[in-house]
Amino acid sequence: MSSSIVKTLTCVAVAGAFFIAAVYYGFKPFFLVAAFFDWLPLPTGWMRVSGPSRPPLVRRAGMIHGIVTVVAYVIGIAWLIITSVGPVNLGFVFLEVWFLAVITGAYATSVACGG
Repeated sequence: MSSSIVKTLTCVAVAGAFFIAAVYYGFKPFFLVAAFFDWLPLPTGWMRVSGPSRPPLVRRAGMIHGIVTVVAYVIGIAWLIITSVGPVNLGFVFLEVWFLAVITGAYATSVACGG
């Protein structure tokens, strides 16, 4: 396994632990720490797919991952501002959508690595 994939997975695992703690305990500053670790692989280049050109399936999988991630963060930022909408805690909705983003990211990585 590539060291950049290991670094990315480690950052996502740390982010997940902080996101869960933030929502479960209602300690919103943990959200910011988690977001830092979640986005860290992007500017460092650890998420970059090597190769001269990316096939359409890899590009599409990456785009789906990006869209789901942005939707999750819109919900997460809404949770920072207002905790719930009626009986629905936006923090738990954020966690559900964020986990979907993690799954789509894993799928995108699998497709990019030829799996």
